[in-house]
This record gives sequence, C-alpha cells and structure tokens, in this order.
Amino acid sequence: MDAKGFVRAALQRLKAFGGDRKGGIAVQAAFLALPMIVLAFGTIDIANGSASKTSLQDALDAAALAAARSSAYTDDGLQAIGSQALAANMTGSKATITSSSFRAEGNKVIATAQGKVIPVIANLWLQGDMVIGAKSEITRSVNKIELALVLDSTGSMKGDKLASLKTAGKNLIDTLAKAAARSSESDAVKIAIAPFSMTVKVGSGYRDAAWMDQTGAAPINDQIFSSHANRFTLLDQMGVAWGGCVESREHPYDVQDTAPSSGTPATLFTPYFAPDEPSGSSSYYNSYLPDVTGSSNWKTKQGYVAKYVQAPSSTGINSRTGYTYGPNSGCQISAITRLSQDWPSLKGAIDDLTAVGDTNIPLGLMWGWHLLSPNAPFADGRAYGAPKSTKVVILMTDGENTMGSTGNNNASLYNSNGYIWQGRLGITSGGTSTRRNAMDGRLSSLCSNMKAQGIVIYTVRVEVSSGDSSLLRNCASSAEKFYDVQSASQLDSVFNAIAGQIENLRILK
Repeated sequence: MDAKGFVRAALQRLKAFGGDRKGGIAVQAAFLALPMIVLAFGTIDIANGSASKTSLQDALDAAALAAARSSAYTDDGLQAIGSQALAANMTGSKATITSSSFRAEGNKVIATAQGKVIPVIANLWLQGDMVIGAKSEITRSVNKIELALVLDSTGSMKGDKLASLKTAGKNLIDTLAKAAARSSESDAVKIAIAPFSMTVKVGSGYRDAAWMDQTGAAPINDQIFSSHANRFTLLDQMGVAWGGCVESREHPYDVQDTAPSSGTPATLFTPYFAPDEPSGSSSYYNSYLPDVTGSSNWKTKQGYVAKYVQAPSSTGINSRTGYTYGPNSGCQISAITRLSQDWPSLKGAIDDLTAVGDTNIPLGLMWGWHLLSPNAPFADGRAYGAPKSTKVVILMTDGENTMGSTGNNNASLYNSNGYIWQGRLGITSGGTSTRRNAMDGRLSSLCSNMKAQGIVIYTVRVEVSSGDSSLLRNCASSAEKFYDVQSASQLDSVFNAIAGQIENLRILK
C-alpha cells in the first residue's frame, strides 16, 4: 500500500473510531490523531520536496557541466546537450521535469530547470503539486589556440586542388574567427600560415634581421663557392633583390626549435641562393651568367665567386622547370604569415597561394613550428606548457618528399637543401627512393620533436595514390588526427571537421 492509500485507510479508520460513542476518551483520541497523521505525512511531503530539489540541483549542475564541456556554443546546441543530460541524470527521481533552459552568456553556460513533485497529504485535499526549481552557472575554462596552417604549394597543387584548398582554408578561418568572437579573451585564437614547396619564403622584409646570416658565417656558404662568399653581398653586386626565401638549416637544427644565434652560425638562417650553373650545356637548368673563368671544371665554373658581379643575362621562366632564371629560382611562392587575428588578411594570404616547385615537407613543417614558437626568429608564440594554451598545426600535402634529379653533374635541381652532392640530407647521391627516405627520416624526427613540446599535429594527405600513408599517420598526434583524402573536393569537409575539433580543444576538460 502506498502513502496515499495508507493515509486514506487511516482516515477511514479514524472516522469510524470517532463515530464510536462508547468511550469518550476514544473519541478525543480520534480527533487528536487526525492532525498528528496529517502533520506526520506533511513532514514526509516536505522531506520529499527538499530531497527532490537537491536531486534537481545536482542533476542540473552535472548537465550544465556537460554542456559547457561540449563544443556547442549556440543556445540551441547547448539546449540539446544539456536537456538530454538532465533527463538522464533525473532518472529514478520522484520529481518530473517540466521545463529547462541552457544558454550561453559570454564564457558562461546559464542553466535553469523547473520540476514538480506530487505530494502525499496536500494532493488529497488541495489537489496541487509541489513546484521546485534550480539554477546553475558554469564558467567555461577556455584554452587559447595558436594554429599554424602548413600548406603544400608545390606544382602538383595547380588547378582544382589549389582552388579546393583555398576554399577550405578560408572557411576554416571563418569558423575559428567566430569561435574567437564568442570568447571574452582578446586573443583566444591566433592563426599563422606557412606555404611551402622546395623552399619557404619568409619575405624580403627580413633582409636585415639579426637571425638572417648577414655575414655569410653559416657553414652552408662554403659548400658551393670556390671561396668564402656572403650571399647578400653577391645579390647586391648583381643588382638582384633577395626573393625572401630561406634554406634549410644544417642538421640537426633543421628539425629543432633552437633559436638562431651568431655565436653558433649554423643556427642562423641562410638566404636562398640558386647558383649560376655552367653555360653551354642544355643539361643545366639555371644558367644566367657568363662563366668568366677559363676552367673546364663544372664545379669551378658554378662556384666562381668573381662572376657574381653583373646582372643576370638570362631572365624569365625556364620552360622545363617552371622556375625563373637567377639566384631566386624556385622562390616563386607566397610568403609566410605570422600569428595573427587579422582574419581578412589571413584569408587574403590563402587567396594568394601559388603552386610551383618540388615537395619539402620537413622544411614547411619546421616553419610552421617557428611560427608557433616562443623562440626566435619570431618568438610570437606563448611559452611551451603555458596554462590554458594549446599549439596546433594542420599539415596538408598532396605529395611525397621530393628532391628532383637531373642528368647533369649536380644530379639535382637546386632547392632548400642545396644540391644532393652537398650531403645536407646525409647522402651525396641516390635515386628517388633514397632521397625520399632521407627526407622522410627528417620529417619523422621533426614530428617527434614537435609533439614532445606538446604541439597537436593534424595531417591531411590529398590524392596521393603512391607510397605509404604511415609517415603522415605517425606524424599526427593520434590516429583520428590523420586524414587520407581521396578527392580534393573533400578538403572543405575535412577542414571543417578539424575546425570543430580545434573548437573542442578550447574547452578545458
């Protein structure tokens, strides 16, 4: 028998007992017992109401926390998550939820709920339910995001792939810009962009930067020229402006975030400088000056410092390579963009992406790291391990690492690792797979070094039918952060999914 049935039975018994005139004391006892029973069960109603209110408050607190920890920011999204959690949390309660509200207010999630409890005594006479309510406020603890987009700008990206990348990149910026606007933090999201091909362009505006090798001190300078040469000096003598591209630093600095220092010349950044290759042979691709020297040795002709004192005699674009003639050959790509919240400028940088050159993934990813780093050359990023801060890289490529080979003595086109015979990859010769393996090894080391600093890496492989995806899969921070995209048309949906995950990274769990 439930409480109501018990009360009704007790009242009927008391009524019968009260009607018995045989004993005055019994009559008095009956009339005294009635309010005592009502008082007792009223106390039960109060206890039930209080317990239900506590239960509702606990359930609402948990539901508000679930909503706050989700990636939802709209009121509709928060309502869907919060109300579902609230219903689950109230399972088995004596209270019935009549309404609930979950909404955003800055970095807070404001939650309210109302419910009813059917009383025992009051319902017998007053036919009314007990109304209970609760309110909860959760302040979202928000991570600040520093994101670097490392984007393949090689020749194979021409056409639909580059167009799809531009659409996907700009939409991702729009999504994260909206997330930043919802935050009370002034710098909740910052984005940098690092286009790459066979080199990376930092921009000619850094011509006089202290972290650039201003005096030719880096060991790289002595690997090509017959005598010591300062590349900036050679450019000035020819009347050619530096294109703004840089070369890979010598190993191990090419996979490390070591700050450049004049005390350790190998840590400085060397200006990209494609040498003038020997004249008189169609097997060389970048001959833009007379040889001058009478030597028949190809390496002497190429590295003869005294010839770099006149303007290039060959200009324009080489039809076989697609690169311009001259010391900036291969530097026809877009410049990097440092961490910024200037959303229109960031989208403009995406629009400016071009497609030319071979693929050097480690160099592109390394500059993505430089853009996020608290160390020079830019030192734009927050300190590693800073509270409420996450560094993220999205690496997108449509190819495998490549150092193109040639049929001449250099055995390669000049690129950010120089010529193959310089040994900057740890090898001085070898075919396509040998060169790729050497570059892949550098990429693996670089990915490990970045993840060791807490950088979250997403990798996106687009329309690559050859090779093994394990390199980029292992580079990603986890298996679900690797995307093997079979069609460039899917890039927008993939970038949108990644943007959603990055938004979720902003909520501290």
